[in-house]
Amino acid sequence: MPICVNIDDIEEGQNVLQTRGGAMSTKMVYGNDCNMMIAVRGPGYHSHPHTHDAEQINYVTAGEVWVFIGEGGFLMKAGDLCRIPRNAVHWAWNRSDADVTLIEVHAPACDPLVRKGAMGLYFDGETPDLSTAVNTVRSGFEADPMEIEARVLGMTVDALKAELAAAK
Repeated sequence: MPICVNIDDIEEGQNVLQTRGGAMSTKMVYGNDCNMMIAVRGPGYHSHPHTHDAEQINYVTAGEVWVFIGEGGFLMKAGDLCRIPRNAVHWAWNRSDADVTLIEVHAPACDPLVRKGAMGLYFDGETPDLSTAVNTVRSGFEADPMEIEARVLGMTVDALKAELAAAK
């Protein structure tokens, strides 16, 4: 594994978590204590609420995406950054008709072994230590994400359900 690579040399992976809609492709690099992922979420991408025992910083380089953290949410556009605290329930929804591209950094690293094509950045002879890598968890969230989305978006739950049904 090299310590430095060109983005074009990283294999493109696909989202391995089930979503409520849409698809995500990723390019991910990692070290012992953090990872960086370039994620392209297509129109309609809608993740499930989830947590991980890692802090996350997101930077939108193109497009826009709604990000929900706990009971709130906001629209991120190109140039925006946000922090998702460690173990905070969060999810994302690309409601636009275009891709959104984000650079995501997680510390400690999310388990790279669940991302096809993830590449470790290590010196020759260096032994990777992934003992601190964390997994993504999709449970333990009491609130109804659809109620949160409707409130944040200024819609009724019924209108939101109709929008989601029409998108399928």
